[in-house]
Amino acid sequence: MDHYERSKMADAVKDKKFVGGDSIIKQGEEGNVFYILVEGSAKATLDTDPSTSVMSYKPGDYFGELALLRGEPRAANVIAEEDLKVIFLDRKAFTRLLGPLDTILQRNMANYSNYN
Repeated sequence: MDHYERSKMADAVKDKKFVGGDSIIKQGEEGNVFYILVEGSAKATLDTDPSTSVMSYKPGDYFGELALLRGEPRAANVIAEEDLKVIFLDRKAFTRLLGPLDTILQRNMANYSNYN
């Protein structure tokens, strides 16, 4: 992203903290928020086997974009493994910024093909 694109994103993001064990995303719910992990760690699980992590997240990773891009319910649960901080975009801000982000997010969608 160039300076202008980063500036637009910075104006739109909000932050939130979660405590270890908190559910950030619940599988099957409507997806209205895109998250970027700033501090801490999280894991993705599926309702079919909640004890097995299908993906791990560390600072700099993001999640929640599939439901926004596809207009489908959440494909997995995302749970805080420890106290963490995220920044996030709601659907309106995400859609407004989608132009600069779309190519990056579409490129990474293949990483999730095993979890749908």
